[in-house]
Amino acid sequence: MSQDIEKQINQVNQKLRSVFEEQGRNQSAIHIQERAEADFYECRSRNRRLFDRILGTWHGDREMSQFFMNTYQDAQHIERKVTFELENKKETLLKERRDLNDLENALSYQQQQLAREINA
Repeated sequence: MSQDIEKQINQVNQKLRSVFEEQGRNQSAIHIQERAEADFYECRSRNRRLFDRILGTWHGDREMSQFFMNTYQDAQHIERKVTFELENKKETLLKERRDLNDLENALSYQQQQLAREINA
């Protein structure tokens, strides 16, 4: 019986190691995602400043002003789409992190229960 419990403990330990590795990959992905978001928001800010300058420069020429306004609206549409995708990706990664933490807690509890059985 003791060997059975030790075998179960080893299996739980292996699962915990796998969870820890996956948590590391998840944390790395979250860090990369946060960096991508920061880069995107910086790019978006620069884009808006550029369009403000362009629109200010070309306000006297109706045709060019309209062209740049349409281009700016297209850029805003793309920005909204990318923002939505970035938010969804981050939400997915954070949910994965919560799920991995829950799994780690469950496995740790199982490990403690098995250790108590050996000591009993």
